[in-house]
Amino acid sequence: MNDQLRQWLDEQQAQHRHLLLVIDSLAEPNPIHELFASDLMRDYVNLYQGTEFADLANIGPWLVAVGVSEIARIQSLLDAPERNWGWLASTDSIDLSALAHHWRERMYVDEEGQRSLYRFQDNRVIARHLAELAPAQQPLLLGPLSSALCWDGERWRCFDNSRPAQYPAPFEAAWLALPEPNTVVREIQRHNLTLWLWQNHSAATAQLVETRILSDWLDEQLDKAERWHWRSAERIQLLLRYQLDPALASHPEWPPYDHEAPDVHFSRISQVLFNASIARDHRQ
Repeated sequence: MNDQLRQWLDEQQAQHRHLLLVIDSLAEPNPIHELFASDLMRDYVNLYQGTEFADLANIGPWLVAVGVSEIARIQSLLDAPERNWGWLASTDSIDLSALAHHWRERMYVDEEGQRSLYRFQDNRVIARHLAELAPAQQPLLLGPLSSALCWDGERWRCFDNSRPAQYPAPFEAAWLALPEPNTVVREIQRHNLTLWLWQNHSAATAQLVETRILSDWLDEQLDKAERWHWRSAERIQLLLRYQLDPALASHPEWPPYDHEAPDVHFSRISQVLFNASIARDHRQ
């Protein structure tokens, strides 16, 4: 076990704190399946259940209480932080209802009238935000948690909360104002599009994941959109919608013509694919 990880666990045990896993169920393979198989899913909450995103509960974040004596049963997660399965936290007392309320107040992001979800369950996102927040701002994000241990993509990072408490809304979400590096922007974009796919094209998405890793497929489509300079949500969603359709995904008209402007390309392919789908429906 990593020395910093062991030291953090020993410190939490010495202070008689309770442990909590913040799980990102979009990690592959899904850590929740492992935790159920290890008989650790006794005290937990799925943060999308009971919210407007309840239909996405199977890919939402989870809070899972873990006893100190059960550490050995999550060893496979601790030994593979590069899977980006989530992160560890501790608290003086486990109150999952209070913790769920805390994170639900922070998981919604409203930007220019469009609602999205803050990926606090992603260890890389939370590690970077905690590292860049001023010490006085960290308690507002951590809330009742006493300490957090997050893999930042390269190493474990420890963040102790100087003032654990409930900080109810309204509050200033300073972490959302932090500039995002390109890798994080792509991760957030992939996450939001995953939610959009499951909400709007669940059957086709379910069929796709039988043969493809969804994140890999999404990266392929986003790379294509970047090459074509299709950066708006409307254009990316059209790309995904028709690429999900096996009969239209390989349509010969997809690539832009030489010197074709992005706006003209988008308008042309929109009409071509619409006509192709209508003609197919008539044949059926």
